[in-house]
Amino acid sequence: MSAYDTAKTAGTLSIMAIEQRFLDLAGEWRGTNRLHLPWMPAPLLESPSEATIRPLAGGQCLELVYTWTYEGKPQEGVLLINGDPASSAVRAVWTDSWHSANVLMICEGAVSEEGSISVKGTYAVPDHPDWGWRTELFVEGAGLNYVMYNISPEGIEELAVETCFSRTDAQAPAAAQGSSP
Repeated sequence: MSAYDTAKTAGTLSIMAIEQRFLDLAGEWRGTNRLHLPWMPAPLLESPSEATIRPLAGGQCLELVYTWTYEGKPQEGVLLINGDPASSAVRAVWTDSWHSANVLMICEGAVSEEGSISVKGTYAVPDHPDWGWRTELFVEGAGLNYVMYNISPEGIEELAVETCFSRTDAQAPAAAQGSSP
């Protein structure tokens, strides 16, 4: 039985499944998306990126919706995160119009002692073993970093995407509590 199931059975499940520090991220963000393609002649592609973060389901989930461009074409993605109130466990669902079009990746991970969220999922590669995809979300100063790694079947991680966001709205962190309208 998972820690989540144990807490639910014991009646101690808190409505605040995502820690306050992550709920405080709710609002509008802007930054630069850096797509790493080491096999290409131009291995680093940069584009403007925007993100909206909002709590959902009474603060149980955090939704991050982001945009970026590839070869001039708009792209978008979404990460939906839910945390276990009884432990550091985190579950997430991720998709992106370029990296994982038409696929929802189920991810599991944890909140680290330093406060970053790290989740990992897998994706199928035809006629090959599955590959991994690890996503990190962490605060650095007043900024928010959203970083993704591709993981070979042999376990070798390679930086795939890094986006450093700065807040563009004046929303005070305390106002981030609650759910969507």
